[in-house]
Amino acid sequence: MTLHNRRNNMKFVELTDKQFEEFTTKNMYHFSQTNARYDLRNDKTNSTMYRIGLIDDNQEVVAATILTSTPILKKFNYFYATRGPILDFTNFKVVDIFFYELDKFLKQHNALHIRMDPYIIHNIRDHKGNILESYADRTQSIIEHLDKLGYEHQGFHIGYDGKRQHRFDSVLDVKGKTKEEVFNNMDKLRQRNIKKTEKNGIKIKYLSREELPIFREFMKDTVEMKSFEDRGDDYYYDSYDYYGDRVKVPMAYIDIDEYVAKERKEENKLDKNIAKAEKDLQTKENLTDKQKEKLENKIENLRTQLKSHLEKIEELTAAQEKYGNELPVSAGFFYETDYEVVYFAGGTSNEFRHYAGSYAIQWEMIKYTIDQGLDQYNFYGITGDFSEDAEDAGVIKFKEGFNAYVKEYVGDFVKPVNKLAYKAFLQLKKVKTYKV
Repeated sequence: MTLHNRRNNMKFVELTDKQFEEFTTKNMYHFSQTNARYDLRNDKTNSTMYRIGLIDDNQEVVAATILTSTPILKKFNYFYATRGPILDFTNFKVVDIFFYELDKFLKQHNALHIRMDPYIIHNIRDHKGNILESYADRTQSIIEHLDKLGYEHQGFHIGYDGKRQHRFDSVLDVKGKTKEEVFNNMDKLRQRNIKKTEKNGIKIKYLSREELPIFREFMKDTVEMKSFEDRGDDYYYDSYDYYGDRVKVPMAYIDIDEYVAKERKEENKLDKNIAKAEKDLQTKENLTDKQKEKLENKIENLRTQLKSHLEKIEELTAAQEKYGNELPVSAGFFYETDYEVVYFAGGTSNEFRHYAGSYAIQWEMIKYTIDQGLDQYNFYGITGDFSEDAEDAGVIKFKEGFNAYVKEYVGDFVKPVNKLAYKAFLQLKKVKTYKV
């Protein structure tokens, strides 16, 4: 349905799901700017969803966004374009027309105010905070132009405050790269841990909806250990239902029978090597003190290795009685778009953390991203605090080790639509925003 007409034959319209999808596939977009999220929030929340855009005289969509409208202060509505709108913000002609029509739309729908946080890159940084590429001049001109349209930039905030989207993503560029190239560009620790999971026979399977409780238990373990706020069960179940194959929930697990059989073979091999070394020490004549010391050290090292293998066998045998043959050790929750795979959340069993299942998950999904021909693997949000005392300093170091870099976004913009009511609203200190 056409809502408004504007000069140059451009039309501000409610888009069909097909129109919106065709447009987003040609442009970088966030997983919240999808038909799946539109349907989910329409069905599962008290919000009203709008899928709107601007069509040029060739009937091509040139701007689009999904808007969430939520009742506020009884008679008003709060509007939010999560990681939107999607358009070329440097094309001020399109910007002016789109926001002119959007303003009229908002007034017709009794909007109090609107918040948006578009997917506009401000800087590319390394994980120490150094700027590798700057788009500051471009973003500053965008900020100034939006300000003239009544959209006030909320600043370049750092950290998590629960009211806004994070402003920094850690991403791995895989476009046009082979798996070997990506692996070889990781640091030695990441390479070693990935090889460790492969050597240990860590397997990957994708969880069904009925198996999601496994993932949720891992998240509870991780929340308890790292003390961060997780979303409720409904969020993950609803996303799984509505996103379909655009959501992936891989689980790293151990086939205990297979693992123990491998450890038994290693146990037998070590027993033989120990016996041989002990025999050499006892029977070989004319050994120098240095040779004896070398043999003794070898025996001690072999016994240490044997002890480790026996402990693994004991641990897994006990685990088998409790969990069965398939032992889950880690799981993650991922969104896929036409541009990227996003690591949204993940958890690991505290009891079996030493099996490094999280590395198996990461490597599996990085390889998946490459196989799908996508541009980037998105490790997702970090605080943007690059100091040693940052609350996510360990997380930053972990992501850096994969040879990722940091995308810094422009941040939030807010426009009061009903200025008097909005001023009163702020004074009441009841500001509430809605994250993805």
